[in-house]
Amino acid sequence: MVRGLLTLGMAASLAACASAPATPQTASAPLPAIDDKRLDQITSPELVPYASEGEFRAYLRSLERLRDRRERYTARSSEIVVAAAMQGGDPLCEKPEDCPGEGGVRDVIVTGSRAAAPTSITNVQTAGVDEGDIVKQIGDYLLVLQDGRIFAINVKTMQLTDRADVYRHLPPDRPGKQRWDKDFEGADWYDEMLVQDDHIIVTAYSYNDDATEMSIFKLDQASGKVASEGVFLITSDDYYDVDNYATRIVGDTLVVYTPYALDQFEERDARPILRRWLPEAERKTRQARGTPLLDARSIYKPELRTDDPTVHAISLCPLGGFDSKRSLECRTTGFVGPRKAEMFVSPEAVYLWTSAFGDREWWHLPGCDEDQAEDGAPLDRPRADRRDVAPGALYRLPIGSRAPGVVGVSGAPYDHLSMDERDGEFRALVDWRSIRCRSGYAEPAQNAFLKIRTGVFDTIFQPVADSAFTPLPSTGKAIVENRFADDWLVFGGRNGWSGDPPDPDTPPQSSKVVAVPVKRPKDALVIDVPHNIVRTERVGNDVIVNGYRDDRGLNLTLIGLGKDAHILSSAFLPDRYESEGRSHAFNSIVDEAGNGIIGLPTVKLSAESRRWWWRSDTSDLSFLTKSPTGQLADAGALAATPADQVETDASYICEVSCIDWYGNSRPVFLNGRIFGLMGTSLVEARIDGDKIREIARIDLTAPLPQR
Repeated sequence: MVRGLLTLGMAASLAACASAPATPQTASAPLPAIDDKRLDQITSPELVPYASEGEFRAYLRSLERLRDRRERYTARSSEIVVAAAMQGGDPLCEKPEDCPGEGGVRDVIVTGSRAAAPTSITNVQTAGVDEGDIVKQIGDYLLVLQDGRIFAINVKTMQLTDRADVYRHLPPDRPGKQRWDKDFEGADWYDEMLVQDDHIIVTAYSYNDDATEMSIFKLDQASGKVASEGVFLITSDDYYDVDNYATRIVGDTLVVYTPYALDQFEERDARPILRRWLPEAERKTRQARGTPLLDARSIYKPELRTDDPTVHAISLCPLGGFDSKRSLECRTTGFVGPRKAEMFVSPEAVYLWTSAFGDREWWHLPGCDEDQAEDGAPLDRPRADRRDVAPGALYRLPIGSRAPGVVGVSGAPYDHLSMDERDGEFRALVDWRSIRCRSGYAEPAQNAFLKIRTGVFDTIFQPVADSAFTPLPSTGKAIVENRFADDWLVFGGRNGWSGDPPDPDTPPQSSKVVAVPVKRPKDALVIDVPHNIVRTERVGNDVIVNGYRDDRGLNLTLIGLGKDAHILSSAFLPDRYESEGRSHAFNSIVDEAGNGIIGLPTVKLSAESRRWWWRSDTSDLSFLTKSPTGQLADAGALAATPADQVETDASYICEVSCIDWYGNSRPVFLNGRIFGLMGTSLVEARIDGDKIREIARIDLTAPLPQR
């Protein structure tokens, strides 16, 4: 998605009526794809790839013919049918505990080692799986990705040792240059950074190349200098997601998710490729075509009915021993399915949950106004039957195996944080709202807990048993914030999409937090908290929920998780408001004795607190302490330079990627020290007398020290 259109599309979607009719469909309403049995002709009851290019092209032709017929077809009944593979066959494992363990699908080992993952300074979802972010660590160095550049800071000397441009410069006196031509080339947005040993991997997107750009650098830990090892392009649409991340690292394996519209596969010459980037001058004399990212035999047939399919590609790229002479080699697997999908990565496997939830354009169907009461409020509906919940296909691709497995599921996860794998089980918080007739995000979320053994994933597409889903209480809110913490799942919510505080004339807000013991999900507890919830994060073995009661400031409630779940303490930060919404903006550390520190970006004005994805102004960093008994205390804030007073060095110019789509503020805890990125400043601080105090500050835009 082009990011300039992202906010317009989101606003249009939220403003539209997002509900399907409860009454029989009229002659003007198209039959939704999930109800159209004719699409069974091009779905598969087994997880199998296309056998040849010819079979894949036959699928494309059949899909086009069915699309033409569907455009001429008008619905003549209100018959409701779920996906083809969910109509027949016995469900998988009536009782989850009876399901087999790992090993239900064949294993084919691939090259690459499963090196132990280092401890990440990032607030990652799963231990052992690092996620792309803007601050990383290698040895004694902190690395910051900003403005299309990598800043290297030696934390022992607190000196900036290098500032390497990820984009590439062109000779200013090159032949044929026009006065409006730029003196550099590369991607448009430099977003995510990962590290593996002494390598730095930067993920970017280039509209000119229609490709995800993967730049690999190496940090010389003796000098603190950063050198390029190669730049590679993967043909793709823009990977940007307002919540999730495009890249992960498990051991020495880079995991990259890239979705493709099916029309990108109609012409073989237009299909996705992986190639080494070459300067424009060299492209004319050297072959830069690259190698196909995936062919028909690595694309799996759809299990769900859809007339607007997407190819969801997952690439696994070993990085161990990479050097500048090596090409980036990836094993890519594609899954054809509806466009709505969410990826989760565990230390063992990549999960992809595709759902028909996004295939139905409710606002184009009649009857939307019947979904609301006379006062405009959403109707209070009974819990949806499974047949009225969006069908889905959940894929599991083991990191060290070529053989994926699949199961049939229902509903959709709220985001990647809704999924988890632990002790041979996959579990998820599922949006259980009906797709037949609902009022979009205005209607309180209905929830279910899915728990299945990883061994049930197989090549036969079968629905999991109804007993695998446990109904969970609703928070009474439309938007859900959730987090797993080992053997607990905690979630709460709010009614508005954005995370800004209520207006001054809004009644005080409150919410219900649902704490689910994953081994006994039927024993879920409901806890009342005196504020809404804009963030749910893990703090050690507990969970903290942040939100607003009114417009006076930010409320935080720490929920202890042990034999039961209960509120340990609360804190209030007057006149401070969250400014960034990504999970990586928050961070915490807890020692063995239970003492902890929590940090997050905040601003002083509620008008600046909407947490917009494109926000590029600086934020303060607020800190709290946690005692061994779980008592929270406000430790104050590190103050950022106000946006209108920020002065970068006269020699510093931002040339590319000057909008901070992933934010620009991070609290960092490293080897007993506290750091904070605030825009173009990296600050070191410590807590003295229960309050945070700045002790050093580096201007990232300043000239590099002379050696």
